[in-house]
Amino acid sequence: MNTVKIDKYFRGMVAHRGLSGIETENTVNAFVAAANRSYFGIECDVFASKDGKLIITHDDTLLRLGMLNIYVPSYQYEEIRRFTLLDRKTGHLSDTLTIPLLADYLAICKTYQKHALIELKENLSLENIDKAVEQVNKFHDLQETSFLAFNEKYLLHLKKNNPDSNLYYLSNTISEKIYDLCEKNHFNLDVKAEAIDEAFIKRFHLLGLKVCVFTVNDKDNAEKLIKMGVDYITTDILE
Repeated sequence: MNTVKIDKYFRGMVAHRGLSGIETENTVNAFVAAANRSYFGIECDVFASKDGKLIITHDDTLLRLGMLNIYVPSYQYEEIRRFTLLDRKTGHLSDTLTIPLLADYLAICKTYQKHALIELKENLSLENIDKAVEQVNKFHDLQETSFLAFNEKYLLHLKKNNPDSNLYYLSNTISEKIYDLCEKNHFNLDVKAEAIDEAFIKRFHLLGLKVCVFTVNDKDNAEKLIKMGVDYITTDILE
């Protein structure tokens, strides 16, 4: 299996949780698979373990990817790293697939010169977010990193302490309220693809802000969005 190539020239494709259309999402395998392709950036999801380690996982349980009904953030990382995940290619648990650390992901992005897009999940404290910035500065580059969050408190904290950081407000919808929030705080927008239209894209661009859309796996839809003027497209399989 391989990626699906779009016809239009576009340098803004973002690998959603790594190359999750082929490899198990949010794993080292998925990140390396994306890094070896033409993606502009690689997206990941960050939680905190019980002992404050920053880990990469979208779900706070292992029901979907590890066949275990456990609450991941209630475990220390030394315990978490022993849980195996399902291999997307075989459908079986694999000893080689485990939940990685944020540092592992950042090292891959730096090695392969990929933009890091870090979604901050809801169990994080502001201290966790400060630690994420520290790790970005240690293992990658703050200017080659974007932070994404549905929680505006996270973004406001980042803006206050790291005014030059790239920040994206995540939303499933678009509205004047969201537009005003982004305008006031100079947040870029990362929005569900079905919710955006060309007029809003132009309004964000007039403010000097960028628009990313998620999650697009249909080639025709991606090419339509590129024509509309989106800056980035998050995808599981397109390239």
